[in-house]
Parts: sequence; C-alpha cells; structure tokens
Amino acid sequence: MSAEDQPMPRTEEDWHDYVAKELREGDKRMDQFSADLAALKSEVTNTRTLLADNSAATSRIEGHTADMLAVFESWRGAMRALEMIGRMAKPLGYIAALLASIAATWAALKAGPR
Repeated sequence: MSAEDQPMPRTEEDWHDYVAKELREGDKRMDQFSADLAALKSEVTNTRTLLADNSAATSRIEGHTADMLAVFESWRGAMRALEMIGRMAKPLGYIAALLASIAATWAALKAGPR
C-alpha cells in the first residue's frame, strides 16, 4: 500500500509513526541510490581501465602497421619503377633493333660484295 492509498494519520502518535515510516523508506531509497552510484563509479573505473588498455593496444598496432605501411610504400615505388622500365623497354627495343640493323648494313657495305 503506497503513501497515497493510506489515509492521513488522525492522532499525534499516528502522525509520528507515519513520519518515521516515511523517513525509513526515504533512507532505504537513499541507500539504494548510494549503492547504485557506487556500482556506477566502479563501472566507470573499469571502463577507464579498459579504455586505457585499448588505447595502448591501438598505439602498439599503429606502430606495427606503420612499419608495414612503409614496406608497402617502398614496394609501390619499386612497382612504379618496374612499370616505367617496362614501358620504356618496347621503344628501346625498337631503337636497339634499328641500331643493330644500321650496324649490320654498315658492316655489309664496308666488307663489300663477295
């Protein structure tokens, strides 16, 4: 039965009992609030600890991946260099073939007909 359902006390003794009962109920609620607050503080402390651990792990991972990223970047540079060499190889092959044919023609002309 809640306080709204109970009739108001008629005598002074009933009034004192009513007030004492309400104070006890208020104390119980405050004790529950205090327990809930202590639990929340404990959870916040645990969360901060976990967050600090997570931040440290993230920093470690970042350090490791930075090394891997540097390796991949160097590989990317090497691949670009190889692509450029591959692009230049075809025209250089044509130029080398032209020079070889000129040299062969010159040698044939110099040697004369046989």
